[in-house]
Amino acid sequence: MTETRAEIRLPTHELRDDLPFYTKTLKMRLDLIYPADNPQIAVLSGHGLRLRIEKGASESPGTIRILTGDPDGFAEGQRRFTAPNGTLIEIEELNPPLVLPQTEHAFVVRRLADQAPWIIGRAGMQYRDLVPTRLGGAVIASHIRIPDGGPVPDMVHFHKVGFQ
Repeated sequence: MTETRAEIRLPTHELRDDLPFYTKTLKMRLDLIYPADNPQIAVLSGHGLRLRIEKGASESPGTIRILTGDPDGFAEGQRRFTAPNGTLIEIEELNPPLVLPQTEHAFVVRRLADQAPWIIGRAGMQYRDLVPTRLGGAVIASHIRIPDGGPVPDMVHFHKVGFQ
């Protein structure tokens, strides 16, 4: 079986400015650098990412979000900063607490006869919002239909919710 890898390419103007930042500040491992006499490309890995930093690459710098259980202990407590190559770095909580908005209480009845629109959502299923105001964002309730019946091309996923 052959091995397959994926890399995210980021541009740089000067590789020597980026290497200490990615290896020391972001604690990534340098896997590959070449050519030896005048490095143009460095491949680094860490935190589930594989980055290819390439001198002269045409892409714009992106944003890297690092999720950790100790964001204040990572990168000397910096939460948002910019790498020498222009990539934005965001350090966030790995498992932030669930924050529910204050419920805006209201009596809402939505009937099928109300002709509320069906929208195509995840996996081709059709959704109709049962609480249009969502009570201030505290409640999401949907009427879901599968027009053709049978299995749907959905994927296992996870929600952080107060109730489902």
